[in-house]
Amino acid sequence: MTGAKKRVVDVLGHVYELEKELGRGGQGAVFAVKNGNLAVKVLFDRSPVRRTHLRKQLTQVRKLDIEKLPIARPLEILNPPHLGYVMELLTDMVPISKLINAPKNVDCLVEWYLEGGGLRRRLLLLARCAETLAQLHGKGLVYTDPSPNNIFVSSDVNDHKIIRLIDADNLHYESSSSSINLYTPGHGAPELVTGKFGANTLTDAHAFAVIAFQTLSLVHPLMGNMVNEGEPELETQALEGKLPWIDEPEDNSNSTTQGFPRDIVLSPNLKELCQRCFGSGLREPTKRPGIGEWREKLYSAADFTIHCPECNSTYYANKKSCPWCNYPRPTYVQVRIQRWEPLQGCFREQKPLQGFALTSSESLILTSRVVSSRTGTDSHNPNIELVLEGENIKVRSLNGQCFWLTSEGTQRVEKEMQDRWIRFPVQSERYGSWLLHFGNLDSPHRLATFTLVSGENV
Repeated sequence: MTGAKKRVVDVLGHVYELEKELGRGGQGAVFAVKNGNLAVKVLFDRSPVRRTHLRKQLTQVRKLDIEKLPIARPLEILNPPHLGYVMELLTDMVPISKLINAPKNVDCLVEWYLEGGGLRRRLLLLARCAETLAQLHGKGLVYTDPSPNNIFVSSDVNDHKIIRLIDADNLHYESSSSSINLYTPGHGAPELVTGKFGANTLTDAHAFAVIAFQTLSLVHPLMGNMVNEGEPELETQALEGKLPWIDEPEDNSNSTTQGFPRDIVLSPNLKELCQRCFGSGLREPTKRPGIGEWREKLYSAADFTIHCPECNSTYYANKKSCPWCNYPRPTYVQVRIQRWEPLQGCFREQKPLQGFALTSSESLILTSRVVSSRTGTDSHNPNIELVLEGENIKVRSLNGQCFWLTSEGTQRVEKEMQDRWIRFPVQSERYGSWLLHFGNLDSPHRLATFTLVSGENV
């Protein structure tokens, strides 16, 4: 299907002219459809048995409660001689593999990485993907075959919100998926590769973890120097979970210098998830972090990135300088999200629920994910906007809700905050620390605290 223009016809007689190939996996290839927000998956196996199975599977998928999820829904099956189906897909989307596999003619890998949106965009796209998979798992469904070629993202490098999962024909209820042994080479969990178990939510989690590690680090977590420079059998052993992963702290026999330094692209929490997944989780699936943990830690990592005023990249705020260009880190405000109880007050001694870095170069939008601990579709609704101006912060409500701003200094203040800007100093002996309350002061809720962190060039 890769040569001259091809046409396929569905069972209703609709004709589709196929254009560029969008992705290819073990089952088939996906093509864009000319003049429409559609794509076609053409399967390699055209047997009558496969056609019967596909028709049955698509009928089941149409009954699933996934309408609100960013999944490319199958529309109709193709007529012979082709086997496959038509699906919905937004225009100008590309597989996430485009953020993993640099073209051979790239001279500078750093420039290519940043031109693809850099660190924060990758973190947010992966978080959105994990969020979708977590919602599927919450419905008792298994995606079955996460791979870099069936997760699609916007081709606009400034967009970090739009994703689509394709290959919806592989969706199954977990209770019925114990015998399904489908995976993309390089991304299958060891228990799938060895045939010990079928697809389940933890095999989805392994495949996603590999994708996340590749997207951020540009290296496969199991393909170290031992594998790349050794016999072909070593690759099979690595994928079966019989060799140490490339960053195993207790055994560096399969380490590698390939990919970006993990301190640059992985937060401490993401490193910990990787160790659990590719360490003990390789051989013991129940020790593997689930998709929900990946969602939480990916969002948290993205929350604590800042924008470099020199090279326009993004990086973790705990760095003293931009790792991409060495420009000194600017001043920022550390925004910590904590719990408030009316009788006990703010639990400062406890670990913050979330943390953000607010700089003067961009505003900070707190969504329902932060303000009210929402997950899923509603979690992205904007609630509060904060802007740093010198050593002052201005804040306003974005959703019509009333919030409260209080101070803890010698002169205590309580201010009601709605859609008009309110300004307050980050540091003040008179007012002390400021608390931005996300609920009524007489009921339990979340709040934000603020700490000014001086820049390295000051």
